[in-house]
Amino acid sequence: MARRLTQGQIDEIERLAKAGRSIRDISRSLHISKTTVYYHARKYCRKMTKLDLTLLSELEKGYIAGVFLGDGDINRGRKTQRYIVRFSLDRRRDQDISARLHEIFRKGGKKVSIFPRDATLIVKVCSKELVNYIQTHIEYRRNPDNQTEKTLLTSEDWSQRFQYGILAGVIDSDGHVHKHLGTEVKTVSSTVFRDVLRILTNLGIKAKTKIRQATEESYSKKQRYVMYIPSAQMKANKRKIPSAKVARFL
Repeated sequence: MARRLTQGQIDEIERLAKAGRSIRDISRSLHISKTTVYYHARKYCRKMTKLDLTLLSELEKGYIAGVFLGDGDINRGRKTQRYIVRFSLDRRRDQDISARLHEIFRKGGKKVSIFPRDATLIVKVCSKELVNYIQTHIEYRRNPDNQTEKTLLTSEDWSQRFQYGILAGVIDSDGHVHKHLGTEVKTVSSTVFRDVLRILTNLGIKAKTKIRQATEESYSKKQRYVMYIPSAQMKANKRKIPSAKVARFL
């Protein structure tokens, strides 16, 4: 039950809500709980937008899946059902990647939140449609150590453009592109390593592979799976791969 407010406070809540202010902003500025603010502002609140995937190209839909494969996480809530997808990027270097994600989701009619958290730049999307879409293409689970595991649910029906989009997303999340366009993708996941290699094979892109064992100086103690796409291969396909990191050198 909302606590009793003066008529003046109620009028101010309604005025701010009509002006487009968020529940959180109104709560902070008036020092009134979000629950109480929502009770009085619910008629004027901006409704949550829905993601319309039919408005996106195959490249864009693949790109979302590829970035999620490297840097994505789903929070569905334990007690209250939620549909939150977060992409965790590098705050200093990945502004262009966050801008590309924002552009894609805006095209699909979906609002997103982008905010810094320490050295990370978070792109947060609240969308049941996005969660369902990702789980259609990626098996996402947590192991007994509470570590996430992702497996790409590959399909023979995927178009080449969709697969180029996935590759671009993987490069932007787990890759490093050199000035000569030679591209290195690293992952600690053997399943992601296998899945990306399958896509490279499907696209006719040759890559060199190796496994690097962790050293005492390594931040992570897990072995890393490395794919290196030579510059000649990248230059032959650069116009087909919508990677923000590749675009930095075009």
